[in-house]
Amino acid sequence: MLTGVQAKGYQASLERGQPAQQHLQRIRHELPKLAPPGMRVRVSGSGQSLPIVPWIALLDRDVTTTAQEGLYVVYLYRRDLSHVYLSMNQGATQHKQNGLKRGLKNSAAERAALSELRNESELLRQCLSGDTLEGLLSKIDLGASTYFLPCGYEAGNIAAVVYDIARLPPETVLRDDLARFLNLYGTCIESKREILATEPGRINTTADTKKDRPRFKPKPPAFRPKSSAEYRAHVNEQDQDKGRRHEELINLFARWARAASLTVANNVHPCDLTVASADVHWLVEAKTVGANAEKVVREAIGQLFAYRHFCYRELGRPDPDLVALFSEPVGDAFAELLASLQIEAIWRTGESWEGYVLDKRSSLLATTGQRGHSEEELA
Repeated sequence: MLTGVQAKGYQASLERGQPAQQHLQRIRHELPKLAPPGMRVRVSGSGQSLPIVPWIALLDRDVTTTAQEGLYVVYLYRRDLSHVYLSMNQGATQHKQNGLKRGLKNSAAERAALSELRNESELLRQCLSGDTLEGLLSKIDLGASTYFLPCGYEAGNIAAVVYDIARLPPETVLRDDLARFLNLYGTCIESKREILATEPGRINTTADTKKDRPRFKPKPPAFRPKSSAEYRAHVNEQDQDKGRRHEELINLFARWARAASLTVANNVHPCDLTVASADVHWLVEAKTVGANAEKVVREAIGQLFAYRHFCYRELGRPDPDLVALFSEPVGDAFAELLASLQIEAIWRTGESWEGYVLDKRSSLLATTGQRGHSEEELA
């Protein structure tokens, strides 16, 4: 994917039909296979003219749906195509719009945008630990200093790694780097949200997509149900925030389970998913893994136990087998924790599913025909 842009001779002065641009369009369908479910891939060249600097971006759709705003991970090529950066970056156009709204014109708005980008990049870097930033670049050089957008990418860089196109590292290193930056992405999202909540005015852009930006809701009164029926009624009536990546994760696994001739239901509120074979009934709680795997593992444990109690045991229904479904690996330690609680952990890896199989006879993962790790393998 990365070498093709140079090998096919990308030129900004040519039409969209040029081989390099067609190659970029194909990447839109290939790169998602290497990313967690629900990530969107955008490539340069959708505007009226091709950009001086070609790019390939991965977007969390709950954060942004366009490379013009918000945070995203992006491959940025130098203008001469000799090198490509993998960068944790942010949309430059949104910052320029901020200047225009303040009454600044043209180059003045661009200068203000670059200053704002540099300030926000440095602020987010300060939120990251030394271990997180180890070996990464705080500055990048795209070789196009007379153009606003390349300068915006340089100013918006939070952290990056650079590759020489003629001497790319092995495929395993490229994939490990991408996984590292997607984890960094989650950390930056959480850091930005925290700054916006605790230090208003320090950052002038939003942390979430405009379409899905939550409205302020007053804190609900304390809820202490006196009966199971009251609990179920409360859960059924309350609004639950479900992001696009969360829904994509559920849909992907549901399709896979149906392909294995299992019965799938996602309308048993508040449960995310139930899956059934002729002999086993599974209750599935899905979680997208961001910067903190421990947080989503704890949430999955709590919700699975609560739903089992209120939606099964209190209604006299047999206990379901419990499954925690994740958008990406949560680590061996948390898989073992879930297993100790008799919860099967399943996670997305590339285009397949992996997990921790408790008992092959009742394992949802084994039933779908996917590979599971045994306790001995994890040990």
